[in-house]
Amino acid sequence: MKVVTAHPIIDGVLDQHFAAIGDDLGAYRNHVYRCLNYHQLLLGAPPPDTAALAWAVHDLGIWTADTFDYLSPSAELVATHATEFGITDVDEVRLMVTQHHKLRRTGNRMNDAFRTADLVDVSRGLLAGGIGRASVNAIVDELPYLGFHAFLARGLTRHAVRHPTRPLPMLRW
Repeated sequence: MKVVTAHPIIDGVLDQHFAAIGDDLGAYRNHVYRCLNYHQLLLGAPPPDTAALAWAVHDLGIWTADTFDYLSPSAELVATHATEFGITDVDEVRLMVTQHHKLRRTGNRMNDAFRTADLVDVSRGLLAGGIGRASVNAIVDELPYLGFHAFLARGLTRHAVRHPTRPLPMLRW
């Protein structure tokens, strides 16, 4: 498998939000591309441009809205970028973003593969969703974590302390 490390939609969106993401750009960029690659493996084909846009913005609200309650701010970015890349099905992209931490299956193959791909990456491949260890290792070798999990742990801990009644606001039943 050739690991995908560039995509015009992902690179275009991340370039536009460089100032907001700052020093976390490498960690977030690699997370996005690892997920895109896992998504491709789960689908058995390259994901469509709608998925590339969803991957680019799926966690971006962490930086653009400065919050770990980021699903809505991330989904709002879809409309900001969709026309720029000729994407007309904004609702489909928003659904991938807002449901990517849904705990139960959605019944939509694209969305469920999207959810699983993100879980593969966040769990460092421990929850591999049927993706072989060799594939996970090859993707991580090409796109290392660069402190992504430490960033998540710090941010989630800070959010939980400030919002003890809603420590994981991004999870959906």
